[in-house]
Amino acid sequence: MSLVKSISSQSFLDFSFLFSSNIFKKILGFFRELILAYVFGSSLIYASYLLLKTLTDFLSQFTFGNALQANLLPKFSKLYKKNKLLNLNRVHQFSKSVILIIFFFSLLIQLFIIFFILKQDFLILIPTSLVLSLVLSTNFYNSLFLTIIQAKGDFKKFSIATSFNILISTILIYPLELVLGVLGIAVSRIIGVFSLTYFYIKPLIKPNNGLQVKLSIKDFNFSVIFLANIPLFILLMARFISGLNGDSDITYFNYSFVLLNVVLTSVVFNINTIVLRKFSFSKDLKLLLYSLLLSLFISCLLYVFVIEFSEDIIHFIYKRGEFNVNDVKSTAEFLQFLTPAYIILIFTSVIFQPFFSLGVDKISRICLKFSMFLIFVLFLVLLYIFLNDISSFYACFIFINTMSLASLVVSILSLIFFLFHEN
Repeated sequence: MSLVKSISSQSFLDFSFLFSSNIFKKILGFFRELILAYVFGSSLIYASYLLLKTLTDFLSQFTFGNALQANLLPKFSKLYKKNKLLNLNRVHQFSKSVILIIFFFSLLIQLFIIFFILKQDFLILIPTSLVLSLVLSTNFYNSLFLTIIQAKGDFKKFSIATSFNILISTILIYPLELVLGVLGIAVSRIIGVFSLTYFYIKPLIKPNNGLQVKLSIKDFNFSVIFLANIPLFILLMARFISGLNGDSDITYFNYSFVLLNVVLTSVVFNINTIVLRKFSFSKDLKLLLYSLLLSLFISCLLYVFVIEFSEDIIHFIYKRGEFNVNDVKSTAEFLQFLTPAYIILIFTSVIFQPFFSLGVDKISRICLKFSMFLIFVLFLVLLYIFLNDISSFYACFIFINTMSLASLVVSILSLIFFLFHEN
């Protein structure tokens, strides 16, 4: 009877929607990667594209997904608990001004990388940077309202909307990249993003008589955003480091990154979203215990599969077209060395969730201290890497392992802080 009740519970249904949609999106994501590997392999032009995309992905961690959830999900969850209807016109007005800032800031940094680091393929990389900046700024707008959809508890709508975005971009990627090269990859993404905006976000901002909600820059806290997304920050910075030597290491990193990211985004992040929303109402540590046990089980399976079958997995998934035997071996090597740090980041992400449920006001000061510590460690690691003549592969290895351990320590400290401040 208790099992039936558990299965029929709203939390289980919410997780089912999120999990099933993420499985669908990851299947589409795999299909995209198969196409990219087939067409580009480990080519230098694709490596250049990945370097630019890594930069926009890094910036997106301040404006997308977990960043907005940690800052806004507790606030809007409480508002919807007291009010069935919210007027989001002011939220819409606020987001329009932020979009322009994000677009131009991203574009300037990408142009710097193109002219001073890559120094090649200007005719295709400059328009690609324009489209990637547009993707980044529009994703902020979409993510803001998708977070509000999650705060309402409408995980079914959230799941369908995000799946629709990926479906559109995946359908278009092959013909567009055949015609436009790496620019086609970016164009397929922007079409998917615009489709999500038109069909799912636009209806949310229709005028109504609900409670008028204000949103300002004060609702966003840099240190909270940084900590909420620390696993992906670390992974993206490691990927960026792997591409600074101008060789193909960043392509091998990315192919392995995509495989591991399935676990982090399709399972762990979905658990985190539900736990964060539940903790906004009730501080039940059983939720954290169940999340940790599930993460432990997933991590053990992941480690065994990667250690035993990494080369077979890469060969089965990617080995076709321009992706050759050398690419298989190099990607498998990256996959093996990334996995232990990835497992640490899984636990880091889960342990942080009770802390974020306290709300920005309660955690802003301690978040700043945690962030300063991690930035200090980051500075020391980067200093060591750039003062020593080491390959991009070992630079990534040093960076990702050091930073993942440091972030785990901070997440444990955040849990201790939660236990003393949960009331």
